[in-house]
Amino acid sequence: MIKTTTPFVIEEVLIEALAVVGAEPVKITLSNQQTISHRGGLSVGDILTNRSDYYGLQHFRLEGGRWILRHDSSEMNGRVKSILKGKQYSKVGRFLEEVGFAYEASYQDYLARIADKERMRLDEERKARVEATRQQAIAKAKSQGYSVKETTNSKGQVQLVLTRMV
Repeated sequence: MIKTTTPFVIEEVLIEALAVVGAEPVKITLSNQQTISHRGGLSVGDILTNRSDYYGLQHFRLEGGRWILRHDSSEMNGRVKSILKGKQYSKVGRFLEEVGFAYEASYQDYLARIADKERMRLDEERKARVEATRQQAIAKAKSQGYSVKETTNSKGQVQLVLTRMV
């Protein structure tokens, strides 16, 4: 077994990394499982690569919370079946090293996407709170007999101007 310094734990990031290194990842589903032959067997959820050996296409399988590359340890008949011209087979250790570097870069992008989503969610919550407070203030003012006029100050903030006829 070849150990990597980077544990592959997030499927989305692994698929991105495999695409970056030109491994042409394909996820096994119920619909495509029967169309792909493999001596070692494939399971729904496995991620195929374009790398092939004695058993068939090398693939990643989720085991114990980590994605593990399943391959022939002797690398007998190692080759790349790729739509990319000139793609050469590299030893499994070298391949995993390349995937590891790509995974780290994809993981940083993944973290940035999560941070953006969280910022957007917090901003939407803030806007909802402001709008609820605004509606509450308008309703209270109207119930007390005030007419409400909205204005915007120089900082772009909404101000409520309350007036009452006596």
